[in-house]
Amino acid sequence: MKGGDWTPEAIVGRDHVLAHGGRVVTIPVAEGRSTTALLSRIRSGSA
Repeated sequence: MKGGDWTPEAIVGRDHVLAHGGRVVTIPVAEGRSTTALLSRIRSGSA
């Protein structure tokens, strides 16, 4: 899965996934949420 700010055509590996019967899905962006910020909190021990 990728965020909705990605077009399916821009997702690296999309062709490979589709060629092997998989599907590529994007999900809506959740304003105020950030994977990078979450990982930083986890790494710092304040998650």
